[in-house]
Amino acid sequence: MAVTYSQNLQNSLQRAVGLAAEQNRKYATPEDLLLALIHDPDAAGIMSGLSVDFERLRRDLVAYMDGATDEADETVDDRPESLKLTPDLWHIIQSASLQAQSSGRDVMTGADLLVELFTAPAGQFLEQQGVTSHDATRHMSRGTVQGRVEVPGSTSSSGPLAKVLLLNDDYTPMEFVVHVLERVFEMDHETAIRLMLEIHNKGVATCGVYRCDVAQAKVTEVLDFARRHRHPLQCVLERSTSA
Repeated sequence: MAVTYSQNLQNSLQRAVGLAAEQNRKYATPEDLLLALIHDPDAAGIMSGLSVDFERLRRDLVAYMDGATDEADETVDDRPESLKLTPDLWHIIQSASLQAQSSGRDVMTGADLLVELFTAPAGQFLEQQGVTSHDATRHMSRGTVQGRVEVPGSTSSSGPLAKVLLLNDDYTPMEFVVHVLERVFEMDHETAIRLMLEIHNKGVATCGVYRCDVAQAKVTEVLDFARRHRHPLQCVLERSTSA
């Protein structure tokens, strides 16, 4: 039985490759993937259930990868050409695939990779928050069986909610705003352009409604990304009064 990747996982892998490319690295590492999984509904649901501080995790990973370089080993193997991954990340994916297959599942998700990341040094960033491989595996199994794995950003998730708002300014290029909407909020190009125009014309627009911890992580990511590109784009969090 062949194991396929869920759409969420495909998005996360592409996001990890994009994160590496932003630092002029050819190959995505396990750390890139863990950073991408913060926005993966399946993996983030597990982390949220284990009380992972998303903002601390993002900050620790960004600091660790700042100035990272590609591995020298570019030995040809069976990694998909469309996904530029380091050998250790590809081995993690293969191991997670085997685990999913042995469990009788034909679709692999970000949750599977999250559990497998504990076998790599990237797992230390979760362990520093008191989360173990056993915790993740147990929570994943319970959520899968009971069908209750929470999805970040879903209005049905437990906990208080908050809106993430982008504000208009006279200096940030429209193209950059579109890129932020696609990158951080995972919008398709047409939706991103439409929302960018709403921000431009109305001065503000809502990019999404999330649990407060996820919303704060997105606000921080937007501000950091804009600062690195020397744009004054402002992003704010507005807590929902109905949550």
